[in-house]
Amino acid sequence: MVAIIPIAMSLIAIGSPKAEAAESPLQSLRDFIGTKKAIIYNDQASAEAVLSNNKKQEENAQLGKKKEEKKRVPKAITNPKEIDEAAKFASEKTGVRKDFLMGMLTVESDLGRNTGKCTYGDVTRGAQEAHANGRLGATAWKTFQKRQQTIEKLATNLGYDSEQLKVSCNPGNYAGTGGALGVSQFMPDIWMAYKDEVGAIVGKENPDPWNAKDGVVAMALLLADTPGVTAHNYYAERNSAKMYLSGTISSAYDWYANQAFYWSKNYAKLLS
Repeated sequence: MVAIIPIAMSLIAIGSPKAEAAESPLQSLRDFIGTKKAIIYNDQASAEAVLSNNKKQEENAQLGKKKEEKKRVPKAITNPKEIDEAAKFASEKTGVRKDFLMGMLTVESDLGRNTGKCTYGDVTRGAQEAHANGRLGATAWKTFQKRQQTIEKLATNLGYDSEQLKVSCNPGNYAGTGGALGVSQFMPDIWMAYKDEVGAIVGKENPDPWNAKDGVVAMALLLADTPGVTAHNYYAERNSAKMYLSGTISSAYDWYANQAFYWSKNYAKLLS
């Protein structure tokens, strides 16, 4: 038999002080639901934090992977006809004789096929040793350090790995450092001096010394700085060749000019 409690009595009981002191089933349910909500919320927040952290880690890993993928080395020039076409373009743009450019490029980089066999790390270690031994003076050492910073910035702008870039090795028969870049074998600071002018001619914001067209245009611009070269004057070309190597027109560098002129007449042998 179910006892039926009058409604009035149940209301009085619920409202009595004794009933307030005791925990009602409804309040217990509310407290339980509130606790579960807090647990669920906290667990969800923790889960979301973990997921967010995992997502960030994954994004960072992908970003790091992309950065590694972007780090590359210049594309090797294996076909000298690419240099031949670049020399023709540079000649038309600057007025420097194409055959003279080809002779210089043969001497400097074997028509782009040999742009250096050392990394800049190799060159740096050699320069440090030469400086410590007194073979490389203080001024030359400071110049080298500036060039080191320049090539690192240049490599970053071009998306190259500066540690893997191949440049000319340190000379073994005279005091100096390697580090010449690309087909024209410019030192980093010399390249930066001509960079904007090269970019204007080839239509690039960041011209590349390892690129055939960019590198040959840079060489042509430097040679054209010697008066008479764009008029194809023989003696002016010889002087510009010596200036290119040494910064002087000393007869001590006639051998270099002789090589450049020999190959300006015979480079066709190397194109096949």
